[in-house]
Amino acid sequence: MANTDVGVAAGGLGKTIAAAIVQFNKAAVTPATISMAAAVRGSNTVQFPVYAKLGVASVTNEATGDEDTEVAATSITTAATSVEVLRNHINARVTDLAAYGNSDALMVNAGQVLGNAVAAEFDANICARFDAFATSKGASTEGLRWIDIMDAVASLETNDAPRPYSAVLHPQQMYGSFGLSNELGQVAAVNGSNGAFGAGSSTSEQLLQAGFVSTLAGINFYTSPQVIDGSDGTEKKGAIYAKSALGCGYIDFGGGNFIEMKTERNELGASTNLVANGYWASAELVDLHGVEIFTEIS
Repeated sequence: MANTDVGVAAGGLGKTIAAAIVQFNKAAVTPATISMAAAVRGSNTVQFPVYAKLGVASVTNEATGDEDTEVAATSITTAATSVEVLRNHINARVTDLAAYGNSDALMVNAGQVLGNAVAAEFDANICARFDAFATSKGASTEGLRWIDIMDAVASLETNDAPRPYSAVLHPQQMYGSFGLSNELGQVAAVNGSNGAFGAGSSTSEQLLQAGFVSTLAGINFYTSPQVIDGSDGTEKKGAIYAKSALGCGYIDFGGGNFIEMKTERNELGASTNLVANGYWASAELVDLHGVEIFTEIS
């Protein structure tokens, strides 16, 4: 019986049911890893000023007796990156019969599913920007190796990217026979790995006991299924970057939350519209503060 336009009631109408199983995307991974700035009321554009750094050659070393010499002023330059905050949304319609005939929290669960989808879209938007970084480490024909991580850190440090650094990788770049996990507990190279962390190392124990690696070499590791493909689905393009690499302007609905849920009553259709809105826009800020991690996953 078609009670909603997305079939959210199919599992429970007129039945006694167990606790609902709600499937969610892994989402809201990236907001903590980038520069977030809320648009003030009366504006829908957020501007990020990026100051150019000054090299040590700009500093004048005075000779003896030249303390009163006036040197030419050094220019301090900025580049302005602006983003226009736009709406990202999804909706579903729940009929009165569907809501009344279900013994689970249909409206609550449906709302959570919609909000989660918008949060996953945010991650997808940010992950899509990794491919624009000028610097890339790894190889499309090899799994992720520890040396790729260290090469990325070397690049970030060389370009004065401020810590902390975050790594956002596809789950298969972290786990599996081509993932970074292949470097842990290995004593020999497998699928291009170098066996960087032998059995019994603290890093291997972190993976074996907790089931994931949260921090290595001062890098906070995250995984997201929204990391984009390379030329096909056997390759993925994650990234390691500083917060200064990417920026996002958003509308703050309270406490830094950029997603809101709204309901709209449709009396003629005896139903309620559920709407999830997210208002944001992202941009690259400092290219050399991010490094793409391009690897094979299968």
